[in-house]
Amino acid sequence: METILPHVIELKDDDRELDLTAIVPEGMPLEIEIGCGNGRFLAARATKNPTIAYIGIERMMERIRRCSKKAHRDNLVNLTFLRVEAGRFVRDLLPDGRVQAMYLFFPDPWPKRRHHKHRFFQREMCDTLARIFIPGGCMYISTDHEEYFKEMYRYLSEDVRFTEIEPLLREADEQTDFERLFLSKGDAIYNCAFRLNG
Repeated sequence: METILPHVIELKDDDRELDLTAIVPEGMPLEIEIGCGNGRFLAARATKNPTIAYIGIERMMERIRRCSKKAHRDNLVNLTFLRVEAGRFVRDLLPDGRVQAMYLFFPDPWPKRRHHKHRFFQREMCDTLARIFIPGGCMYISTDHEEYFKEMYRYLSEDVRFTEIEPLLREADEQTDFERLFLSKGDAIYNCAFRLNG
């Protein structure tokens, strides 16, 4: 684990443990965005909710730089970005019962069938969420890809550990760049949210 920019930590491939308390104080509510892009959504949320810790997961260095500038400029002490592979971070590095919300907005759909194995959200992700969420923890999903949406929705709706809730309606300052682009073109956006029973 190494700080590479203000508000940005890089996890190396050989890091097998994460000292989460070095990033998020013990007892502070934690929310995570997978594939946070340039950090627009999380910066808005962190500004409005200073008592909640936010972590954004991103691999692309240029996006990480933009995230860092946003958080540093606005002095968002409750916002950290991790440069790490999202699946490994969620599956292997997060402690049990610690996350109160996870956001997955416009993930790479890997549309070719032979590439579906690369999708972040597979059926096993339900087990991971049930482990890392606090009781009542929520998963929020938005995508423009109908087939991938139906797949994620099916996994969560068929799992008795989760209950469907109202999707998150984001204010204009919380909309991701992808979302703004799709909305400007009139494309359909599919949303759902599920809460871990508790």
